[in-house]
Amino acid sequence: MRTNSFLKVAILFLSLFCIQIQSGAETIDDVLKKPQLKVLDIGNSYTSDATAMLKLLTQANQMDVSNVCLYSANRGSGSFKSWYNLYYDNDNKTYTISKVLGGINANISTGRGDSNDGTLFREALTNEKWDIIIIHQVSNYAPYYEQWQGNGKGGYLNELLSLIKDHQPQAKIGFLLVHSYWDNYSGNKEKSSLLRWQLIANSVKSLCEEYPIDIVIPYGTAIENLRSSSLNNEYDLTRDGAHCGLGLARYTAACCYYESLLAPRSGMTVLGNTARYDASNVESTYPAVSVTDDNALIAQTAAVLATKNYYECVNPEEVATSIHSMDVSTISSFDYSSLYNIEGNRIKTYQHGINIVKLKNGKTIKMIK
Repeated sequence: MRTNSFLKVAILFLSLFCIQIQSGAETIDDVLKKPQLKVLDIGNSYTSDATAMLKLLTQANQMDVSNVCLYSANRGSGSFKSWYNLYYDNDNKTYTISKVLGGINANISTGRGDSNDGTLFREALTNEKWDIIIIHQVSNYAPYYEQWQGNGKGGYLNELLSLIKDHQPQAKIGFLLVHSYWDNYSGNKEKSSLLRWQLIANSVKSLCEEYPIDIVIPYGTAIENLRSSSLNNEYDLTRDGAHCGLGLARYTAACCYYESLLAPRSGMTVLGNTARYDASNVESTYPAVSVTDDNALIAQTAAVLATKNYYECVNPEEVATSIHSMDVSTISSFDYSSLYNIEGNRIKTYQHGINIVKLKNGKTIKMIK
């Protein structure tokens, strides 16, 4: 059985690799900076968590998204298997196709699809030529990569990827690294949001080692980074134990989505974005946290850190207090490094990610590049 799964993975990997060669080896950076960018995100309520505040962020810095479109295919508790089955009219839940962001209208229908009727989904896969298609695994199977293969409830990864590539051979494949449950949520078998997130991150790492995944949007790591800060609350910033809180948590998730997908295109990082959100009148099972001038930068930093290393949990306050409270200015540099003046220290960083730097006064700081 294991040999059979291995052969399926090998065949799919080779087919995807050959498609990339035939397409002229266009990189994900090339795609993100195309004159027009069309993205389809196939998922569930966690897709909504990650994208609900995306428009708020682009409006705050007046980003031009006239040549972009992001569409969402959303099915409650949607998994690899349920989307594959839906394509063949064999899924017993309703779903929606909707536009999330952008000035381009894709050549597909939006609205609600009935159970056991995959017409809207098939149309989304066949009627438009997508640049990027993003998928993710349903939350209850997200930590368990070994179950993503085969025909069990957590399986059908190969089948869904093959289906997508059959219709969209040119599309880059993205993957959403989702957040983990609240420590005390009934579905959290690990009884720890941190341990469950580690399993999710390791599953995505295994995925990327076995499949040519082009881009990972690690909003789950951004949430876990934020949970490691003083901004965490007794419900791990969830609204019901499973979903992102309808304020700061969703904001952080959207910041990560923005930084992964839109910042490379526009050259405008989410750091310093002025979008705020008043959650004082929001109704949810657990309290929603407003996005304010006091916490927005910490959330943005949590998101940016996640995009630099989605397997590592880092307290964003360690970075924010080390850099943003100092006298920091950027100096022009003519190579591919970043050159900073920090409290009289001229520091050049070449490495992307988190750079640990020791100043003349003996102080050690962390910097994001």
